[in-house]
Amino acid sequence: MDEIKFNVQVSNDTPHYTVTICKEQKRLTASCTCESGGLDTLCKHRLSILAGKAKWVISNNTAEVKRVLSWAASTGVGDAIVRMVRAQKRLKDTEQELIKATHNREEAEQEAITSRQELIQALSASTE
Repeated sequence: MDEIKFNVQVSNDTPHYTVTICKEQKRLTASCTCESGGLDTLCKHRLSILAGKAKWVISNNTAEVKRVLSWAASTGVGDAIVRMVRAQKRLKDTEQELIKATHNREEAEQEAITSRQELIQALSASTE
C-alpha cells in the first residue's frame, strides 16, 4: 500500500489539517482531519489534492500531489472528479440564471404594479 500525507491550511486563522491519500491496487482512499472530513463528505482539502492542486498544501511535499493525480486517473476517481467539477459549474451557472430570473421577475412585478396604478388613475380620471 502507498500512502502520502499532506498538511493543508486554508488561512492563517485556521489550524492545519492532515489529508491522507492511500492507494492499494485499484482502490484509492482519502481522509482529512477537518470537520467536514469526518462526515463522509468530500471536503475541499481532499478534493483539491485529488484534482491535482496543491493550493492549500503547506507541507514540503507539494510535488507528491502530481503522484496522487496519477493515482486518481488510474482508479477512475479522476473521471468522477471531472464529472463533479462539471456538475458544480452547471450548478453555479444555474444559480446565476436563477438570480437573474428572480431579478427580472421582481422588475416585472414592479412594472405590473406601476401599470395597475396608472390604469386606476386613468379610469378615475375618465369617470370624473
